[in-house]
Amino acid sequence: MTMENSKQLKIAILGGGLGGLSSAVALRRSGHRVTIFERYDYAGEVGASLSCASNGGRWLHDWGIDPLKAKPVILKTLVRHDWSTGENEGVYELGDYEDKFGYPYYNFHRIDIHNVIKDYATSSEGEGVPCELLVNHKAIKVDYETGHIEFENGSTFDADLIVAADGIRSLTKPQIGISPKFKPSTSSCIRILFKTEDVLAKGLHDFSKNNSIEFWGGKDKNKIVLSPCSDNSVVSCYCFFENNGTDISDSWHNEISIETLLNSVPNLDPTLQTLFKECGYDIKQWRLYDHEPLPYFVKASTNGAKGVALLGDAAHAMMPDQSQGAVAAFEDSGALGYIFSPKFNSLSMEQRLKLYEEERKPRVTKIQAASLRARENLNERIGWSSSSDLKHEKKLTIEEVCGYDMKAHIDLLSKSLFS
Repeated sequence: MTMENSKQLKIAILGGGLGGLSSAVALRRSGHRVTIFERYDYAGEVGASLSCASNGGRWLHDWGIDPLKAKPVILKTLVRHDWSTGENEGVYELGDYEDKFGYPYYNFHRIDIHNVIKDYATSSEGEGVPCELLVNHKAIKVDYETGHIEFENGSTFDADLIVAADGIRSLTKPQIGISPKFKPSTSSCIRILFKTEDVLAKGLHDFSKNNSIEFWGGKDKNKIVLSPCSDNSVVSCYCFFENNGTDISDSWHNEISIETLLNSVPNLDPTLQTLFKECGYDIKQWRLYDHEPLPYFVKASTNGAKGVALLGDAAHAMMPDQSQGAVAAFEDSGALGYIFSPKFNSLSMEQRLKLYEEERKPRVTKIQAASLRARENLNERIGWSSSSDLKHEKKLTIEEVCGYDMKAHIDLLSKSLFS
């Protein structure tokens, strides 16, 4: 083991979203000095529900994060409804989920879990040196050869490792030679929230106590996904619909009217329509994109001593239909934290980056593809199955997604690659 390989690394994380913050926690706990650079200042952050299957929740526990601080709802069932009547068409019970996979199926409000992870990253408590978080720092130049970063505000930073968690429109990818390929989807999404107290005050149907992810599926690409979060005080709906070539903004902050929402999901269950009209708020619309897998996730310097790793949406933007986008970012972060722990100090920076890519790329590429298929076919959603589905070799199973032992897989990969 060389001194270079055993030293505490100076790590820059570009992006202060869930992926950036979770990787900061993981790398801090592995003994490194971490600085997080967020391009904005978090003003106006709200968001909606974020489901976190056990393959994400296991990493929160691994990092010493108490998920209950984020006021989750523990999901118990997946429920399918008829699009126009709301009648139940099927229920997938998650009763033995925690016993089977080790951790509950959490459903968070995005801002709740974001704030909790941010606190764990920057707090003086916990393992490792507290991370520094700098807002209003947009990275415009990233040099993987030297680890040098330049920001729009004129400041600079030099790092041993740069983690690019800078989202779908990552500015880092082109600077490490990647030209992402994507096209507008024929689907778009509208988010709408309603508060349980408002629903109860008006005597309307209360979905908050069901502790379920509930689906309304049409015969086309239209789909509603509803779930409670934040200690059941908020119910979140994602309304997917065919945009028919309409020019829709990429922004998550594109506010629209309730009339636009209702016109986008015709013939919908009257119960939902009433909830939307009477209690809906924070109605936002955004366009979806089909992203092709990237050719690689990492770039090491010529001498192998410095490097860049892509993480989260910057590495594998995917459709939301498997509810694995944030969870995959947690897995990425867990992989980085483990690979850059003292256990692998005998590996060089270049080898560690290679191990990260070999671990993450095949898995998330499969989840990406399954998420795209689920955009048009609800039967592709993990949890739903039939005898014909089980013959579908590409179909994701709940076991391979939720029961994944990534540390064991990394150990095997390390032996096969470097022994």
